[in-house]
Amino acid sequence: MWSTGCYPVHVPLPFGRPKGLPRIGEKRKMIQVYTRRASTLNRRHAMAILGAAAGSWATRGYAQTALLPLKTTGLEHIGMTVPDQEATARFYGLIFDPQLFQERDPPPRFYVKAGISYIAFGGLAPNAQNPLPRIDHFCALVRDYNPQEMRKALDEAGVSIAQGPGGIVNDPDGLRLQLLGVPGGLAKTIIPSTRISQEEPAVQSIGFLHIVLAVSDLENSAAYYRKFFGMEISRTKKPDRIWFAAANTWLGLETVASGGTPKVDHICIKVAGFDQHSIAEKLRNLKVEVIPPTEEGSLRFRDPHGIVMELRAAS
Repeated sequence: MWSTGCYPVHVPLPFGRPKGLPRIGEKRKMIQVYTRRASTLNRRHAMAILGAAAGSWATRGYAQTALLPLKTTGLEHIGMTVPDQEATARFYGLIFDPQLFQERDPPPRFYVKAGISYIAFGGLAPNAQNPLPRIDHFCALVRDYNPQEMRKALDEAGVSIAQGPGGIVNDPDGLRLQLLGVPGGLAKTIIPSTRISQEEPAVQSIGFLHIVLAVSDLENSAAYYRKFFGMEISRTKKPDRIWFAAANTWLGLETVASGGTPKVDHICIKVAGFDQHSIAEKLRNLKVEVIPPTEEGSLRFRDPHGIVMELRAAS
């Protein structure tokens, strides 16, 4: 069920999306349903509802400026910190794109494209506070992005910039969100590196579908990400997740497992011609560990560092 705030609307589960998550078009249709229903209220009643909603927004401290929530075109890339960035890039290259890319200048960073998205691989810094391999940030693209203006908007929203000219922020658990301007893509300092194979990749990736964060306090993190992506569009059970829309991609939040550490839990990538059994066989032939899916219509695998990736059909 997706709720407009007054009238709950039941939506059939679309194939290939996380359970309970509506399509972009369905979301728009639901808003139209709400509008038609709201129009039947008398003017005084409608104004009372709108006034109460505005008061609730203000008292709960949601930041809303000309730049927030973000005018985003979606979640575009992730960055990994790993012991051997070239070896990890080779692993992912056989799955998504055998043409690797790298930074022109040191330090050596490698890149693998996954459709219009990509994965960046950096090395572990000496004496790093967190020496474990991990996804160290994810990135959202922003229309008409101006770092200085965004910094000011974030300051007004009570969000501090972690580093750079206005690019990376830390959420309540220290998980890092990077903001970059449209159209994104590989930077000009990145050049072609080795092509590791003439074989086709295991899958024909299109781009990211969703990113899920495992957080320590679900409600606290939801309040934080509302500043960037607006109100959540869905809340699902089993697993208990809160979903935000970022254009045609999605950001999900769930509570970290007991005793676990908050992290980017997994990345889901849209795949053309998705055939679960065929892809699983290709991955196993590449010595990739295929793991049981948590939801129907998906395939999951684990990389050499234990990082989980999910594949789904494009829809």
